[in-house]
Amino acid sequence: MTIPDRNALLDRIVRWEEARARGQAPTPEEFCADAPGLLEAFRRQVEKLGQVAWLDEPIVDPTTSPGPAAVVTTGSDLPRTMADRYRLDALIGEGGFGRVFRGFDTWLERPVAVKVPRVDRPVTGAEVDQCRVEARKVARLRHPGIVPVYDVGREGPTCFIVSEWIDGEDLARRLRIDRPSYRETARIVAEVAEALHHAHERGFIHRDIKPSNILLDAAFRAYLTDFGIAVAEAYLLEDVDAAGTLPYMAPEQLGGGLVDRRADLYALGVVLYELLTGRGPFRDSDPVALREQIVGGEPPPPRSIEAGVPEGLERACLRCLAKGPEDRYLSADRLAADLRNFLLALNSIGGG
Repeated sequence: MTIPDRNALLDRIVRWEEARARGQAPTPEEFCADAPGLLEAFRRQVEKLGQVAWLDEPIVDPTTSPGPAAVVTTGSDLPRTMADRYRLDALIGEGGFGRVFRGFDTWLERPVAVKVPRVDRPVTGAEVDQCRVEARKVARLRHPGIVPVYDVGREGPTCFIVSEWIDGEDLARRLRIDRPSYRETARIVAEVAEALHHAHERGFIHRDIKPSNILLDAAFRAYLTDFGIAVAEAYLLEDVDAAGTLPYMAPEQLGGGLVDRRADLYALGVVLYELLTGRGPFRDSDPVALREQIVGGEPPPPRSIEAGVPEGLERACLRCLAKGPEDRYLSADRLAADLRNFLLALNSIGGG
């Protein structure tokens, strides 16, 4: 199956699942009427997902009801296979919501990344629901700079999400080894900003932009991953819950203000600051003190830490880090445009 066919198939599966969630009863024939060549593959995928009925069933919370054993406890029992298809080969990262494994799709014979909710404690129904929500959201975001979702499934009391394997490293690891050049920094942040703009325009914000959620492939191209706590922007008009990672959280996330796409721009500004200076704009080992700095303090200008930082990159960084959302960039594509213009100017004078 070609990549366009696979993308068309995924689109139909997502729309079919959404129709069922609305109480409709679509048939595979209806969803493949304009592409009969996809019908058999569509039927097979629907069957593999258990007729996607598990997406609509009430969730049984394993903390109160007996159920099968958890799927993965540690990385020490690898490799193992999930859903008779995805082999988990190595644990490569973990966060508050889940663990990410380097895996292998034994059907299509390709490497994949597999995300599984944390199971060093009982998996709650709410976490399984979040797994579903993440898959639905990310499957709608089609952009070269956003890691695409391939599949979502369920095994035992938990679910898993399968996405493209990016052969490379995350930006956090790269920063521990060596900071990119100013040219590379501008390009990386511009690529992430362009991916963010795509998500923002479709009603989603990320709320956890940080170096470990930015992947770099072998060609050093940047990809944004982990929309695990991304939410529809409309819901944030009432939801000001401070989800995210403290050093990258915008003042309004900590102060009870309205959280919108400009919070992502603030977080990306923190990432840019780290790329330019090798440190964060605010630093304190005490979370309470760090929170106070983010809400009320002003970051030292990057050029006061690294004299060689280009003025254009400093201006873009400090604009992202403005305390008031109204003083930041209005949209991520405007940040990307400034960074692209910086690169054009740099190319014209042959700078590095």
